[in-house]
Amino acid sequence: MHADLPDDPAGECADVASRIADWLPKARWFPGKGSGTGEIRVIDLVSLPGSGGLALGIVDCGRVRLVVPVDPRTGRDAAADREVAAAIVTLALGGGAVPGLHGRLVGRPVDARPAAAPRAAVQGSGAAGDLSVRPLGGDASNTSLLVESAGQPGAPSVLKLVRQARPGIHPEVEVGRFFAASTDWRGTPLVRGSVDYVPAVGAEASVVATLHAFEPGCRSAWEVLVDSMTDGGLAGPHRAAIFDLVGRLGTVTARMHRALASRGDLPDFAPEPATAARRQALADRLAAHARDSLAAIDPERAPTRALTDRLARLKDRAPKIGARFEKLASAATTAADIRVHGDYHLGQVLVDAAGTRVMPIDFEGEPGRPLDERRAKTSAAKDVAGMLRSLDYLQRHVERIGGGGGGDPAPLAAAFLAAYSSAASGEVWWPADADEQRLLLAAFTLDKAVYELAYEIANRPDWIDVPLGALEVLIGSG
Repeated sequence: MHADLPDDPAGECADVASRIADWLPKARWFPGKGSGTGEIRVIDLVSLPGSGGLALGIVDCGRVRLVVPVDPRTGRDAAADREVAAAIVTLALGGGAVPGLHGRLVGRPVDARPAAAPRAAVQGSGAAGDLSVRPLGGDASNTSLLVESAGQPGAPSVLKLVRQARPGIHPEVEVGRFFAASTDWRGTPLVRGSVDYVPAVGAEASVVATLHAFEPGCRSAWEVLVDSMTDGGLAGPHRAAIFDLVGRLGTVTARMHRALASRGDLPDFAPEPATAARRQALADRLAAHARDSLAAIDPERAPTRALTDRLARLKDRAPKIGARFEKLASAATTAADIRVHGDYHLGQVLVDAAGTRVMPIDFEGEPGRPLDERRAKTSAAKDVAGMLRSLDYLQRHVERIGGGGGGDPAPLAAAFLAAYSSAASGEVWWPADADEQRLLLAAFTLDKAVYELAYEIANRPDWIDVPLGALEVLIGSG
C-alpha cells in the first residue's frame, strides 16, 4: 500500500469517484457526451511524489479508461497544478516507477540521435516551486500544459495528459521516438519522454502522458490562417501570405511522409507495396466505417429541425455512400502504404512567428479509432485528404464569424495539393497514376467527412452543418 493513501483502497476509490462524478462528464475531453455517462469508477490511484497528496486517477466510465489528476480529499481537477506537472515531468525525464493501489506509473525517457540539438529539459526534481504551468489550447481531447522552470527559462516543455488510457502501443510516443532516435528529421518538436500506467495484472500498459520540446513564438496554422482570412479573405491584403503558407504546408507534409517512410529496415515503419488485396481490404474497411457511423447517428440530436431533416435524408442515402468506396478495389497500385499522421488538420501544425517554419505535431491519430487502426500503414492520401477537409473547415469558419473570407475552398485546396504533389513526385508512397491518386483522395475525403460528422454530433452540434454539407456535396457530385 502506498504510504500517502489509506488502508482501504476500495473505499478511497469509491470516495473519489463520488467526488468527481459531477464535473467529469462535463469536461471537454470526456468521451461520448450526450450518450449517457454510465457508472464512473476509479480503478486506481497513484499518489504523486512531492505533490502534497495529489494523485493520478485511472477512471473507468464504461466506454474507456480516463486519466484524471485529482485531489483525493476534495475531488477537484488537479490537471493544471504545478505539483502534478513536476511529478510527471520528473518521471518522464528520469525514468523509474511510482506504485499505486493496483498498478504503477513508469517513466520512459527518450534520447535523441546525436544529429539533434542537445536536449534541454525542464528539471522536475519534485520541487514544484520553480515551475510555472499554463494550459495550452482549449478545444482538444487531451490536456496540454506549458511547463517551464524558473531555473531554466530557455527550456520549456509541453506536457500532454493523454486523457484516454488505451492499452497498447500509443502512436504518438512510437512515432515521436522514431523521429528522435531513428531519423534525422527535425520537422516536429522532439519528444523527451513519456509516462505509462502499468496495471498489476491484466491489460497492457497505457500511455498517460507525453513530454515534448516547446517551440516558442508559434501558433497553430489554423489560428494564423483564420487571422489572415478574416481581413478580406483571398481577395484581401493577405492573399499572397495565405497561399505562401498553404504551399509551405504542402511541402512540409511531403517531407513528413518522406521521414515516416525512410527506414525500410524497421518493420513497423517500412513502406509496404500496395496490392489489389490491400486495396480491397481498405475499401471494405472504409465502407464499414461509413455504414456503422451513419447507422449510429440520431438525427434528433441536431440543434435545429432543418439539420434533423438533412441528417435523416443522409442516413437514407447510407448505401450510396458505402458504394463509393468500392471503386478503390479497381484502382492502380503504384503507391506503397506507409505510416501516416492519421489526424492531420490545421490545428495539428505549428507555424513560427515569421511564418517560415511549419511543424506538424500530435501524431496520435484520430482519438475515436482503435490504436491498432491508428498504427496501421495506409495511403499518404489519408493525411492529404485530412488537410483538404481542414481547409474547407477554415473557410466555413471564416464565413461564420463574418470575416468575409469564405466561399469556394478550391483555390486553397489546389495550392496545397500542388505543393504536396511536387514535393512527393517520384516517391514510392505517392501515386504515379493520376486516376489512382484521384480515387484515393476521394475515398479518404469521404471517410474523413463521415468521421467529422460523427464527432461533431457527439461533441460540437453547432458544427454539424460543415461536414454534413460536405457529404451532401460529395454524394451529389458523383
